[in-house]
Amino acid sequence: MKRGSSLNRILDYYLGIPVLSLLAAFRRRGVYRERPDRVGFLFNPALGDTLLASATVQEVRNLYPDAKLIAFVTTDNAVAASLVPCLDAIEILPITRPLRSIRLIRNCRLDLMLDLTAWQRITAIYTLLSGAAFRIGFERTHQHRHRGYDRAVPHRGDCHEIENLRRITRSLGSRSTPAPRLSIPPGPPIRILARCERIVVFHAWASGTRAPLREWPAAAWVELAQRLKTPDRLFLLTASPADELRCHSLFEMFLEQGIAARMLIGWDGITEVARVLARAEMLVSVNTGIMHLGAILGAPTIALNGPTAARRWGAFGPRVVNLSPADGSGGFLDLGFEFPRRPVNVMGKITPAQVIEAIHELLSEPRSGGSASLRSRSDADDLHAPPELTAEPANPVSHPSNRATGKPWPA
Repeated sequence: MKRGSSLNRILDYYLGIPVLSLLAAFRRRGVYRERPDRVGFLFNPALGDTLLASATVQEVRNLYPDAKLIAFVTTDNAVAASLVPCLDAIEILPITRPLRSIRLIRNCRLDLMLDLTAWQRITAIYTLLSGAAFRIGFERTHQHRHRGYDRAVPHRGDCHEIENLRRITRSLGSRSTPAPRLSIPPGPPIRILARCERIVVFHAWASGTRAPLREWPAAAWVELAQRLKTPDRLFLLTASPADELRCHSLFEMFLEQGIAARMLIGWDGITEVARVLARAEMLVSVNTGIMHLGAILGAPTIALNGPTAARRWGAFGPRVVNLSPADGSGGFLDLGFEFPRRPVNVMGKITPAQVIEAIHELLSEPRSGGSASLRSRSDADDLHAPPELTAEPANPVSHPSNRATGKPWPA
């Protein structure tokens, strides 16, 4: 399905529920095998969800070291899936062509199928008809999608998504909690890195449902850059090809203000962006896949969450701060489409001053050597802050910092 499409979501709900219920009424009960030979994963097509699921793949690999692990993805997240270690194969599903998709999955002859999507009925149908010996997926209130699974695992809206994913692996007997981990393929030298050692990455563009309501005002990006600029610091604006024109407009605003900046358009997906983030001094991003990418790679990350609930989808990594509107007006997106009828743009309530404060807080703390954390910064969020999530160390990449160079961040 096309991400952010209201029509597809309506069809998935009103057509998918009766079709799934009918098919489930005639299904055979699956048989779980202690040592499955072939395990399939149905990834959510969103970039961030795919990157977070890398922790799930690691856990399954630890449980079944000899099994062949196969990921089923769409064209939207295929490149992201290629960064997930431990996978043996990646199959691209023509998600809107059910017969072809089901035939492709069945040809893999799976012993175990794990559906990692939270609300889509079409993926639940594909899992039901996968031919796998045993099928596991999420049961989410009011989504009516659990009938086709042999084991349904509760999916909750009061915790981070990585905790929901861990419920899948815990149902299989896993007790480990690895952090999401990615494998960045080698490539030619990146010219931007050769020219400047101090690079701050800004990612200003969201995707999916009502993306503009999850973006920070252009004037706020310019003000933040003005307060952070130094003679030897370069600001790198990243964007997908779909956002190139908007990114260029923001880039021109930076140049007009005398801010040293460059653009990096992800024509090859996210691989080159990932290689830059692995050496970046800092990432400031709206809540989107690039935010998760930087956080997982260990880049110091400031996440601008706005309507997205930080407790559900905040940046997860060893050096992150999640910012939300201080008045508590944000954080209402759980599955990603729960906007009020007349939504207010709450992103503008996050101020550059908040970001500056978060940067100083993040870089003044010693880096944790053995845990990843999810920390939220807003007066309202502190009242409902989730317990800290802990995990094994994420990608051990050494990043530049103000302490290492002796060059302070502007106040």
